[in-house]
Amino acid sequence: MNPHTRLGASFIRAHPADAAHVLENFPTEDVAKFLAAAIPTTAKHVIEHLTPTFAASCLLSIEAAAASRIFAHLAPELQVTLLRTLNHDKRELLLAGLHPDLAISVRRLLPYSEGTAGVLMESPLANVPEELSVRDALKRIKRIRHGMKFYIYVTNARFQLTGVLTLHSLIKAIPASKVSELMHRHVVSLSPSQSIRHVIESPYWQEYHALPVTDENQVLLGVIRQKNIRRYQEQAVQVDAVSGSLGVFMAVGEVFSITAGHLLAALISTGSSLTQRDRHG
Repeated sequence: MNPHTRLGASFIRAHPADAAHVLENFPTEDVAKFLAAAIPTTAKHVIEHLTPTFAASCLLSIEAAAASRIFAHLAPELQVTLLRTLNHDKRELLLAGLHPDLAISVRRLLPYSEGTAGVLMESPLANVPEELSVRDALKRIKRIRHGMKFYIYVTNARFQLTGVLTLHSLIKAIPASKVSELMHRHVVSLSPSQSIRHVIESPYWQEYHALPVTDENQVLLGVIRQKNIRRYQEQAVQVDAVSGSLGVFMAVGEVFSITAGHLLAALISTGSSLTQRDRHG
């Protein structure tokens, strides 16, 4: 790997937010080729800091299989954010690469308006029917690759939220016992139509690091973690943060603006140099 490429690759790994800001000055097609050539985790870190419209355009400019691999690595709430910038047909192109159950969960989050709790939700993947045994519930939770697992939400046959328990208590429980015997039945929940400000100011964050979201019939729709709120707040001040750091970033940024071209060219032409280097350390 030549020095320009090495510097650009190191900068992307160490400063993904600033790297994303610089990369947005390049044509969508070039950044798309960079994302396709990088390993999914590297692409994920960059996409997290790109503006949603630009990130979605880049993914749609990549060959479908590669775009699906990258999209599957993104946090569910970021997947929803990107999908909201697209029309129905383009959304389906990205959703097609997800596991069917996950795609269904993500689709459920799309209708909610900006500025509401619904926008901050992620899919409630860690939920189990109340009639399950502890043994079967643990098997179900083990299959979850992404999302929150600390709190396990419990639902009835109508998918209404009926209880909650922790993964720790589930692991310690007698395998043959029922989930309904262990769960706490008093569960605090949010409404998807509540304003984000109302969600942020909820006093329950002092006690819980995640809160479920239910509709008017107590059907479980999603979950909001403190992590989701922090990400929302970071995105809201991202422009100011980038502008405020330009003085410190200028010297490195000028170099990176030059080396980014070399990095993109190297990745586009070889498609493997950075990928192989990242995989081996």
